[in-house]
Amino acid sequence: MQISWKNVFLLAALLFALPLTGTPAQAAGLFGGTPAGDSVFVGEVQSYGDYELKADACATFVDKLAEALRQQGIAVSGRADLTNEEGRHDAIGSGDEAAELSEIHMDAIVHGHQFDRGYTAAKLARYADMAMGRAYFHQEERLAAWKKSTQVYRLSPDKQRTAATIAAKYGADYMLFVNLKDFDVRLKHSIFATHTERETKGKKLSASLDYYLVNARTGRVYEKHIENKKTAQMVNFGLGKTGKGMDVDTLLGEVMETSAKDIAADVKKHGLDEVKGNGTSLVH
Repeated sequence: MQISWKNVFLLAALLFALPLTGTPAQAAGLFGGTPAGDSVFVGEVQSYGDYELKADACATFVDKLAEALRQQGIAVSGRADLTNEEGRHDAIGSGDEAAELSEIHMDAIVHGHQFDRGYTAAKLARYADMAMGRAYFHQEERLAAWKKSTQVYRLSPDKQRTAATIAAKYGADYMLFVNLKDFDVRLKHSIFATHTERETKGKKLSASLDYYLVNARTGRVYEKHIENKKTAQMVNFGLGKTGKGMDVDTLLGEVMETSAKDIAADVKKHGLDEVKGNGTSLVH
């Protein structure tokens, strides 16, 4: 059989043109999105509030967030575990990438307008003391003025450098972190009721979270607080059903989906423009 060297060279060129798998940049594209334009690396979706959410709740929110961002035309990238469960429980200063992402997230939180040291996880409280000093949290007038502000601010210099390095590795321009602070479920029946399904039927559910969009090159941070409340009656009406109670997991899913869409819409409408700017950012 006669071999056509022209065909051989064409086949070789085609093979080399195909993208390689298993690289950080390839892993970064696992959620898809538009190849051109803004690329957002989801660094961590975790709970740093008083009561830590279960890992599966964070994972459920991640799925809804990735889809909501994609619907806004934003290219989404990230590690295999966007909840960063490993990093969330690493000791501060561990040095691996998972721990570094947790520390960037915590740095954005403690420098932000929403941070309240009295209502936070133990790890975050320790980080706040290390980053800001305990005396800082006794400056009540300064803290009150800062909480009223909405101005963008910057990560601390060392975390800014770390953010730039990680984002470059995954081919991203921005980093997104979400602190799922509180999800409160009101059961349909009180604890005194004898109804057999009182633990599984929800009446109301509220969600409180903060998200942080970071310009990986400059360290500029945009912070946004989001709250959502849903009643079973509202959700049932939307589904064409009746009743004032529904499965708690279904109600939780509805609230998470709404919150994820709110984040994605705000990133698109406000967040990206805010962190792209070259104006003054406070170093808090």
